[in-house]
Order: sequence, then C-alpha cells, then structure tokens
Amino acid sequence: MGMMDNAALAEGEWWRLFTATWLHADLAHLVANLVFGFLFLGLAMGRYGPGVGMLAAYLAGVGGNALTWLVYDPTHRGLGASGVVMGALGLIAVQSLPVLRRPNANIFKLFAAGILAGILLFVFLGTSPGTDVVAHFGGFITGLLLGFLLTLAPRLLQNPMINLAAGALFVALIIVPWRCAS
Repeated sequence: MGMMDNAALAEGEWWRLFTATWLHADLAHLVANLVFGFLFLGLAMGRYGPGVGMLAAYLAGVGGNALTWLVYDPTHRGLGASGVVMGALGLIAVQSLPVLRRPNANIFKLFAAGILAGILLFVFLGTSPGTDVVAHFGGFITGLLLGFLLTLAPRLLQNPMINLAAGALFVALIIVPWRCAS
C-alpha cells in the first residue's frame, strides 16, 4: 500500500513518494540500507544537526522517488531507503562548500576532493546491478542541492530550535503520508 507506484502517483497518491522509502524487498535489502544509512546519515546529522540532517536526507529520498516518476513509465514500482542513503551521501559530499569563502590556494582542491569522493562513492554504491540507479541518482543530486542550500545559512544550523522544528517536521512527514496510505 505504500510502494512507489508511478501510475498511482499520477492518479494523486502523493504519499507514495514518502512511504516507499520505509519499505524493503527483503532482509538483505534492509541490511544494506541500514549499514550505509547509519554511516552516511550519522555524518550528515553530525554536520547539519540531527533534525536538519535527517529531514534533508529524507527529502532527498523523496526527490529520488520523484525522479523515478518522471523518468520511468507508469508501470514502474519501487521501494527502499537507498534514495535517502544516497541523499545523505550528497549532503556530506557538498558539506565542505563553506571553505570556498576562505582565501587559500588549496581550498578549491579540498572542495573538489569532497565532491569527487562523493561521486566515486555514489558510483561504487549506487550503481550496483539490480538497483534503481535513477532513484539513487535522484537522491544523491537532491542531497547535493539541499546541502548546498544548507551551507548558505550556517548560523541557522546552529540554532537548536531549528533542529527541533526540522525533527518535528520529519516525524510529521512520516505519520501523515502513512495515514493517507491506510
């Protein structure tokens, strides 16, 4: 009932963009997302704050599902948190962006190295045979974009109330879509 289904989404079942990130095909699928999810989400939450990091990664996963809806035909169905995981990878790949504001000859190299490392990890982890590469790519790109926007407001990220509000919104974006699905 919560699986990403392009035809159902086209008919107005918007909640599938969110609910599909919580479903997994089997135990191996779940374990793979948990292993890399703990690592990448932990780093993203450490950089952006727990509420903001989790919300941004979740929205990146939704972005991955939205891209699958735009790219694939109406018969496409998908599920899994790998768009969220790849979104968290995008968030941490772009997190060195603020260093570009500091005058130093090595700054661009540091930033480029962070982006390149993120891209290489994406290729290594996100393009495995049998995976939804479009959802992974959409999550990664959405994570990069959200990370870029978040680095523009570093003082905002230091506000505990912002993280609390982002955490509350994250929880609401779990509960409301599942209520709509049931």
